[in-house]
Formats: sequence, structure tokens, C-alpha cells
Amino acid sequence: MKKTVSTWMIIAAVLASGSPASTQSQSPTDRTAKYLESARNSPVALLDFLERMPKGGDLHHHLTGAVYAESYIDYAVEDGLCIDKVAATLSAPPCDAAAGRVPAAQALTDFPLRNHVIDSWSIRNFVPAPDDRDVRHHFFAAFGKFDPVASKHWGEMLAEVVHRASLQNEIYLETMLTPDQGEATKLGRTLEWNDDFAAMRSRLLSGGMNQVVADGRKNLDDAETKMRAILGCDGAAPDIGCGVTLRFQNQVLRAFPKEEVFAQMLAGFEIANADPRVVAVNLVQSQDEYRALHDFDLHMRMLDYFHGIYPNVHIALHAGELTPGEVKPEELWASHIRKSIEIGHAERIGHGLDVMYEKDAPGLLAEMAQRHILVEDCVYSHELVRGMTGEENVLPIYLKAGVPVSIATDDEGIVRSELTGYFRRAVEGYHVDYPTLKQMVRASLEHAFVSGASLWVAADNFTVVPPCAQDMANPAAPSKACSALLASSEKARLQWKEEAAFGKFEAQF
Repeated sequence: MKKTVSTWMIIAAVLASGSPASTQSQSPTDRTAKYLESARNSPVALLDFLERMPKGGDLHHHLTGAVYAESYIDYAVEDGLCIDKVAATLSAPPCDAAAGRVPAAQALTDFPLRNHVIDSWSIRNFVPAPDDRDVRHHFFAAFGKFDPVASKHWGEMLAEVVHRASLQNEIYLETMLTPDQGEATKLGRTLEWNDDFAAMRSRLLSGGMNQVVADGRKNLDDAETKMRAILGCDGAAPDIGCGVTLRFQNQVLRAFPKEEVFAQMLAGFEIANADPRVVAVNLVQSQDEYRALHDFDLHMRMLDYFHGIYPNVHIALHAGELTPGEVKPEELWASHIRKSIEIGHAERIGHGLDVMYEKDAPGLLAEMAQRHILVEDCVYSHELVRGMTGEENVLPIYLKAGVPVSIATDDEGIVRSELTGYFRRAVEGYHVDYPTLKQMVRASLEHAFVSGASLWVAADNFTVVPPCAQDMANPAAPSKACSALLASSEKARLQWKEEAAFGKFEAQF
């Protein structure tokens, strides 16, 4: 239940009691920062504060991993599927109770079965077992278990994630999916590999890629139409999720054979080039997979090639996801983050966990800061799934180096989390203060792949541009010059909306 403003003010007054009257002369940001410091030792007040805080955008978000297991059970019931009582995998009917395959509907009423499925499709209650020893492997295995229903329910899934985002005061969401739902992979499978990228692209374009692109765009049309219907976005009482600006990244499965990866990349660049809803291409799947490691340099050369043909398509890459002991030391030293930026043209890096093991790590951090390469930090997921805690956690490393950072959820459904919880871990676990939280929220929109000029004078310099500099005190009535900027730029409009939200939030302290 959301607290009323009066309740909020009472909590603020109690925590601020005894503070000098001079706080009234401080800036709203300073007063809010002081309140957060006083709330650190009060779990109730801290969570209340973070729930209400504007959070900008979630830039690293996998649609299938963001949906909770309970929803996937409902989809399996709707689709009439069977669930294996031991493996928790889904299959088409007929079910066979003697073989342990029961109707998915049984998971609605059989409480032990329901808990087993939820635990299998997430990391909830994970306990190492001889055949399930590592939480990271358990995490990645979950995707294959609910995959039979995921691609058939995008509309419902999108409705779930944008509703949850809005509840947490997010205004922008980029989610990763495969618009063509595997058609490009199948097309790539029909080709023999050719080191001549131009020849490969030509063969794919003449061999059915146009249909792959058209089908991918239709899949997004259908998903958004259903999402809007579920949320009542065109009705008299639209759900709060309708207010979230939604964009897509075309994910590429990098652990597949190279000809299939190439075809997926081409499909992603073609779709993003044709459809403004698809704003970027990203490579996914665990980086320690054989092909993800073995073909890494090849994948970067592919991206370099496609970037030359489609220079306006953004690239965001998972990189640096390896940890000591997980792979040979040579893989940690292989400069995956640097190559992703310098060869793969990544504008944002997802995770970046092994930055300290890269060759010339100080130089790389300085380069990322100078080039404004944002890191999408999934701080809570890094702790639970990768064991990156204390000095090993990279959040303080990037912040200290001046690298722009935004907090992101990654796979909130599998991790059983939400963005507010990630903000809480940043505050409680790494002593992040309010000005830094606010900076990361602003960075999430500054580096969002939306069109138009920024509200800020320079990248990560959060000084308002001259046309709007005098209007921040009254964001509801911007001047003519500022209104013209906002009308011409979706990015500036999002940033303006967020600054207005910050103004209302900070006015309570």
C-alpha cells in the first residue's frame, strides 16, 4: 500500500527532528541528501524514500527474465501444457501422470509443486545440490524451462513489466527480446560460412531477410497492441504502465554457430534501421559459453562491419562478465570490454564485472569516462548470481573512476527483485549517497537510446541548456524557447519530465 503524503511528512519530520533551522536555506537536493543520510539507519524510512524516488530508465532489461514465474505458470495453464514434476520443464499434451508429466493447472492447487516450479524458474530458495551446484547455472537454466510459453505471451509480459516499472517511478524502459522469434537463426542455418561479410549479407538479403524483418515488426505490433489492450491505454482509465516510454533492443544469441550469429545481427540492424521502436542491437547469453568466448573477436569484427553500414543503429553490449576461476586467466585478460568499445562500437556496457582484470585497467576506465561509455550496473543481481560483493563489486570502481553508471535490473523475475531493491543495495551495501543516486538516474535518460537533443549542455554535465535554464523553477510552464526544444526532442521531454518529478520529490524534505 502506498503511503499518503501526510504519512511521508510525519516520517520526514521525525527523522529531521533536532536538525538546525538552517536546513531550510539549503538547496532541495542538499536537504534531500541530508534526509537520506538520516534514513540510512531506519529500514522503514529508507525503503519508503527509495520507493518514492524518481528512477529514470531501466536500460538493461531482458523481457523473458523480467517476468515472474507465477505469470509463466498462468501462461502454461492457458496454453494447456504439461509440467514435469521433477525437471519443471514444459511440454505439449498429452500429459502422462505415470511419467511425472502433469497438467500445468495442477501447479495452481498443488502447493509443493507450485513452489518447486517457482524455485526452478528463479533463484528463489536456491540450495546447491549434486545436479544443481551453481546458482549461475541454475539462473541460466531457468530460461529454457519456461521458454515454451515466453514467445507466445509478449503482450501480457510487456503489460507486467511496464506496470511494475511505473509503480517504481520509472518513466523509460529498454527491454531485450528477439523480434523475429528465431527466424533469422533458421535463415542463417541454411548458409555456409563465408569470411566475406558483404557476400554473406547479400545472400541473406536476397534469401528471405526482408520477410524476417517484416515478421519481426509484426510481432512487435501484435505485442504492443495486446499490451495496450490489457492496460486499457486507449480507454478512460489507463493503467499507470501506459505512461512508461517503451523501446526494444534486438538481442543476438552469441553462443550459436557463427553463420547464425551473423544472420541474427543482420536482422537486428535491419529491423532497427526500419523501426524506431527497436533502438539497439545487443549480444546475449553467458560469456563463458564456448562460442561466445571462441568467436568473440569474430563477433566484434561483425559488429564493426555492420556499424559501417548502419551507423545510426545503436550498439549496447554485454561485456566483461567473467570472474576469476570461472575461466582461464587468459580470458580475463583478453580485453573484452575494451574490444567491445573500440571494435564493437558499444555505446553502453552491460555488467562489466571483470574490468579490474583487463590489460591496463586504469587506462580503460579513463577511456570509458572520457568517451562517456555508460555501464549498466545490475548491482543486486551481481551479488546474488555472480557473488560480486565487497571489494569485488564493480559499482564503486566505476563511480570512483568517473565512468557514467545507471542502475538496472537485468532479470528481475528470475532474481525475484525490482529496481527499488537495487537502489537499496547501492545505498546499504556501497554507501551511495543521494547526489550520486540522482546522477545515475539522470545518466539513465542521458544515455537512453531515444532521439533528439539533450536537456543538458554536454554528456553527463547536468547543467541545463540555455533555452530552458530559467524554466526549471516552473517546469509546468516552460518558456517559448524551451517549449520549442521540448517539442523537437523526445530525449529532452523525458529529461524534463524527470526533473519535474525530482522537483516534487525533493520539495517534501
